[in-house]
Amino acid sequence: MDSVLPVTSYLDHVPAVLREDPILVGIVRAFEAILGGTGAVRGPRVGVEQQLVTLHRFFTPGPGRPAQERAPDEFLPWLAGWVALGLRDDWDPETRRRFVANALSLYRMRGTRAGLAAAIELFLDLPGAVTIREFEDLPHFFQVELDQRTSDPYQLARTDRIVRAIIEQEKPAHTVYGLKIRFPTMQIVDEPARPDQGVHVGVNTLLGVRAFTR
Repeated sequence: MDSVLPVTSYLDHVPAVLREDPILVGIVRAFEAILGGTGAVRGPRVGVEQQLVTLHRFFTPGPGRPAQERAPDEFLPWLAGWVALGLRDDWDPETRRRFVANALSLYRMRGTRAGLAAAIELFLDLPGAVTIREFEDLPHFFQVELDQRTSDPYQLARTDRIVRAIIEQEKPAHTVYGLKIRFPTMQIVDEPARPDQGVHVGVNTLLGVRAFTR
């Protein structure tokens, strides 16, 4: 009997006399296939036991962590729902993970200057890149200034759009604001990709300093 149906790990817990019953052996092997991911089922299979062992990762946003240690991308909206967080469609998965992981701390700071800066920096993934200024002669007005590492107009326009949406959501209702985005416009390449490439103004070198303000 054992030569036809090898003893499996589940059958190790069955008395030897019962292993002679082919019907019982078949039932045990079927349960092992379902729960353990092995046994009579052909091909690789993830069993319930393995899923339970890794279940905790589905509750871990895990920004910056390996894929096997964090929730799948498609599970992030469900996690966000548990902390009453709306995820924008134009956020990439890593940005979504950062917001879900920090949702509770952002709620505690909501309506404050520190909370607004923290929310914008989560989107930018650039700690210390945001400055918020208030003016004594302009009550209820503040200006958000942020630094960007790119001068690509499409990226700057996207940043402007998303940052404004974050500000509208996080700011006190009675306030108005201005947004100033600083971006690099001087870049000198001292190690061109090709020996004959050199430095070309407007191609790999930008001169001057610019700020996008509205």
